[in-house]
Amino acid sequence: MDTGTWGLYYNYTWWGNAIQTAPSVIGKPDFFGSQFEMLTSQQPNQVVNGDFATDSDWIFGNGWSYGNGNAVASSGSGTANKLTQTNTLNGKFVKVSLGVSNYGGSGLVLVDFGSTTSSSITSNGAYTLYGTYDQNDFQIFKTADFSGLITNISVQIVRADNVEAVKCLADWIHETQILDV
Repeated sequence: MDTGTWGLYYNYTWWGNAIQTAPSVIGKPDFFGSQFEMLTSQQPNQVVNGDFATDSDWIFGNGWSYGNGNAVASSGSGTANKLTQTNTLNGKFVKVSLGVSNYGGSGLVLVDFGSTTSSSITSNGAYTLYGTYDQNDFQIFKTADFSGLITNISVQIVRADNVEAVKCLADWIHETQILDV
């Protein structure tokens, strides 16, 4: 019996739940991860002017300002406050990418998802964070003693739901030519 390119058998009973099937298939497991990543990467940026080309589209709270294509956070501003953009993210699971440079002080920055926040950002670098919003607005919270620049913010809806997982599995089966037993 010809078992296909990768010598694997596909049992049609797996088809019912592609999410549970993905870890059990051997052969080219990176295909699932790359498909899910592709589905997310093709989603539009949910924030406008995420590269801070202008100072429009953002609400600069206490301790925030615009400068040279960045959101500028200054320390010693008294109370902690937020950099905000009005959006409709409520209920969405998202991938947030942002850059921090010129970190100074001893403060921190957090992405505010509503009732939860991201891990603390306390140094320069490129960050990728995931969370589910229970509010509409995109907000970055800073403590009063944080200073630095925020650059290139991107918020993408993560697209790895059941329907797309089934499509990924079907594509993978087609690519590896797994046979039904």
